[in-house]
Amino acid sequence: MNIPTLTGVVVCYGLIAALLLSLNVVSLWRWWIKAAAVIVTTVFVVASYAAINGMLGWPTTKRPPGRFHLLATHIVEPDKATSAGGALYLWMEELDDDNMPRGAPRAFQLPYSDQLARDMDRAQQRLDNGEAIMGVVDEAQAIEADQEKIRIGEMSENAELSAATDTVPFQSDGMMIEFENLPPVDLPDKGPL
Repeated sequence: MNIPTLTGVVVCYGLIAALLLSLNVVSLWRWWIKAAAVIVTTVFVVASYAAINGMLGWPTTKRPPGRFHLLATHIVEPDKATSAGGALYLWMEELDDDNMPRGAPRAFQLPYSDQLARDMDRAQQRLDNGEAIMGVVDEAQAIEADQEKIRIGEMSENAELSAATDTVPFQSDGMMIEFENLPPVDLPDKGPL
């Protein structure tokens, strides 16, 4: 959705709100019906704005698909001076069981993690060298790794790293991504010619 389209949607909602206001001024409806109409319209405009904002190309914070073709990465390191937490951005296409892309590419934003940032950096270097990279989300392995860190005292129960480590604290979301070479597409058998 481009800027003129977004402007058009905002103007349409403004006209609807103005129409509602004019109806409320001259109508003989009870006051509670008028108030309910204003509240419902306001909630609808705010919810619509949030939904439209999600269509403007901003990365989603939803979990990435289980298997995907990695197209690009971007790492934003945490900043201790401003207390900014950092973020990891991946641009990807979901893969089906035959390693074919399913749907349009999508941008994802993940919480910062030192290990995942290092893995993404290596994957981006491989992408820069012309390799096709597939990502596989492995949530079970991440949960086991977090439990091991708790056992050896590196991480507290609330998933923050202890002060004894010199890595940046982060909140683990129980997700690890493994990057590997993209396997060839499984084409269906064409049969005898």
